[in-house]
Amino acid sequence: MSKIAERAERHPVSLRGFALSATRDCDIRVSNLSYTGCQFSCSDPFDAGEIVELRIMKRGAIEAEIRWSDDGRTGARFMG
Repeated sequence: MSKIAERAERHPVSLRGFALSATRDCDIRVSNLSYTGCQFSCSDPFDAGEIVELRIMKRGAIEAEIRWSDDGRTGARFMG
């Protein structure tokens, strides 16, 4: 019997922020958000496994791991 992993409920949002690391400083727009991660858009491509700090305007900052990136959209999992 296989176990299916449940995904956290996603909520549509429109939040501005930044994705930061030692090599990047990118403006982002978060389009959906859950307790475990988010999807955002940015003109820069990201690499799966890359670690960034996401700073969301008037909401705070959290470290995240990039899970996928395609055609200007990126999915990230929150760490910690």
